[in-house]
Amino acid sequence: MARGLAAMAKATTLDAARSRMLTIKRWLSSRKVEPESGFFDSYARFYSTSVTGVKPHRLNQRYRALIESNSAIIDDKSVLDIASHDGRWSFAAYKAGARHVLGIEAREHLVKLAQENLREYRVPRGAVDFLRGDVFVELDRIEPGTIETVFCFGFLYHTVHHMLLLNKIARLKPRYVILDTKVSLDPRSIIEIRRESVEDESSGAVSEAGNPRYTVIGVPSRQVIELMLSEAGFGSFSYYDWRGAGIKDWTYLDAYYRGKRISLVATLHPTIAVEKRYIA
Repeated sequence: MARGLAAMAKATTLDAARSRMLTIKRWLSSRKVEPESGFFDSYARFYSTSVTGVKPHRLNQRYRALIESNSAIIDDKSVLDIASHDGRWSFAAYKAGARHVLGIEAREHLVKLAQENLREYRVPRGAVDFLRGDVFVELDRIEPGTIETVFCFGFLYHTVHHMLLLNKIARLKPRYVILDTKVSLDPRSIIEIRRESVEDESSGAVSEAGNPRYTVIGVPSRQVIELMLSEAGFGSFSYYDWRGAGIKDWTYLDAYYRGKRISLVATLHPTIAVEKRYIA
């Protein structure tokens, strides 16, 4: 008898929970808004050439944050696009008026996709170029003073060599770095170390030697990012205000809403950058 009553009570509790979930889903559905049109809607090929480009709303909002809001430091500038993927941000920089764009990407198939995408959209030869290789190697081959603005979108948290990366960027003496990255929400100055599979093209890439399946990455807290940028010679940090951007639909953007991902512009301090020498 007691067992029967307990079973009935459990069933009633589960039914109530299901009912609440259904009510919540209906409420969320009723609050959905029509997606806003954006830059990449006119270049929809980028929605299909990469597994990380199938969320148009997210990509368009990132365009507003990373390209549109920074048009003054992209127009008529030489731009370096680190981890250029399928060329989406290199193309966006070109359309925003960049004088020349150089993309660096480790995965050969993504370099080929980037080149195909730009041919499809009739980008003149020589306006945007791509290098296939390890960013830590290719950065050393670029002549200092030839890059004015650096894009580092979705790459900083795919490595544990943060200071090395920032030092190599600073060696080029760019005026600006536009950074978009995941961050740890820990209030302390820490870096969360973990490993991730390299099979996913949105993950970090490693050397093909030995065909490793995983790479070690580090997700720094905001305090650490500012500390490392400052040590490399960057200052005047300007954060994009995601919550104040008038976004009505936060689908696929929750990391920005919660502060787990940030977008900022850092300016190189000229007196620090000129004489500082870095050890690779």
